[in-house]
Amino acid sequence: MSQQALHLMLPADAGWLAAERPENPLVTTVLLRVQGLTAARLREFLHVYWGAWERFHFRPEPYAGYWRWQESANFDVRQHLDIVLDRFTAPQQQPWINAVISQPLPIYRPLWKFWLAPNAVGGGLLLLRIHHCYADSASLAQLFEQLFTASPQQHPVLYGAAHPADLDRWLQCAKNWLSERVFGAEGPPPENDAVQMAAAAGQLPGTFRSSAATALELAGQLGSYLAQPDDSPSNLSRPLTGQRQCCWSAAIPDASLQAAAQTLGVSSRDVLAACLTAALRAQLGLSPQALEQAQINLLLPVDVRPQLPTSLRPALSEPGNGSGSERLLLPIDGDSFVERVYRIKQEVRRLRDSLQPLLTWGLTACSAFLPEMIKQTPLWPFAARPSAALASFDGAGVVRYLAGCRVDELVAWSPQIADAGISVTACRYAGQLRLTVVADHSANLDVQRFQSDCMVALNQALVSHLDN
Repeated sequence: MSQQALHLMLPADAGWLAAERPENPLVTTVLLRVQGLTAARLREFLHVYWGAWERFHFRPEPYAGYWRWQESANFDVRQHLDIVLDRFTAPQQQPWINAVISQPLPIYRPLWKFWLAPNAVGGGLLLLRIHHCYADSASLAQLFEQLFTASPQQHPVLYGAAHPADLDRWLQCAKNWLSERVFGAEGPPPENDAVQMAAAAGQLPGTFRSSAATALELAGQLGSYLAQPDDSPSNLSRPLTGQRQCCWSAAIPDASLQAAAQTLGVSSRDVLAACLTAALRAQLGLSPQALEQAQINLLLPVDVRPQLPTSLRPALSEPGNGSGSERLLLPIDGDSFVERVYRIKQEVRRLRDSLQPLLTWGLTACSAFLPEMIKQTPLWPFAARPSAALASFDGAGVVRYLAGCRVDELVAWSPQIADAGISVTACRYAGQLRLTVVADHSANLDVQRFQSDCMVALNQALVSHLDN
């Protein structure tokens, strides 16, 4: 196998490069508040531990109509770190982050970068921006789990990985998986084995019927998915500009949310979606009559790794992509929190057996192989554009340490996948939950007010649970 073939990107990674556009770079942002972290300690940490993942030494590069990983010449982690000595007060931190997340990453280096503001009031701020082609939220959270330690005296024990991209192996695994679907685990019979060929021929009618039924179901769901209409016109459906604003909430105990969801007989994601729906009602700029007829969808990223065959499943211990998405129709016309949360539960139940997450994962992967003109078709892997997205970033359950320094907070902003006007991320760390919000300037949205409306609805749901 040639060196070039070895570093061709896996379709699940390359699809994110095919789907992005200049006004919507698909970049994930992670913010850590780390007490006492200095520039010298961070440089050493990045050199020894972060750099142990070979993928971070590579940058994506177009190659013969596809994408490959190209090792960065003279790679140096110091080129991926900016030290900001400003003494950011609390009101100054959000505008600084707004400016950083609106900057494009240099394409001539690996697409990730750190910013450290060690003098920020309340504890040093460590900001990471990394392109989605390197890792999704699940594998990025797992990567941080390996880098964090239980005490300041410990060092990470298991960390780093060899560069995993091997397109030939991936394609062979996909071929073997399809063969198993048709011929079973034993595979097709040898050509010169007449007995086994005859036995297989006797089983073909049943096999074909089963395969045809599966294919028809898949085709039906694919057609239904691609035919979905766009959301109702609102200030969240305007074209993106690439200029963003963000915020993050104060922490609440995650256990309180889980207890409230259990009492209601729904999932915590259902509760969060209902709170987001309440905040959207006030922000869409629609009249009460228009709200009754509005169709507003929420994009929900879903980890499809458990549904994939082992041979195709990206390991969480390695940076990579294994996420699809599903569209949830929001009850924007609902009059109360209880009505909204149970209507969301019913919609989630309808989607429970849907192949939408696998379809979007597969469509994203396939888009990497399409001609350039079709690649630029807006949102092709995601069908119609949703108004909002709700993602999650699950960090460690207890307080951990990075480079011997205590990590007090961890929040993340997921990219605005499918050009969603607003993206909300539920971030869990050390038993606490925070909501982050990022929106494009085109939405003309007060993100701080929107986040506040979400938290008001969430706190009302928690209080109602305690009263019951």
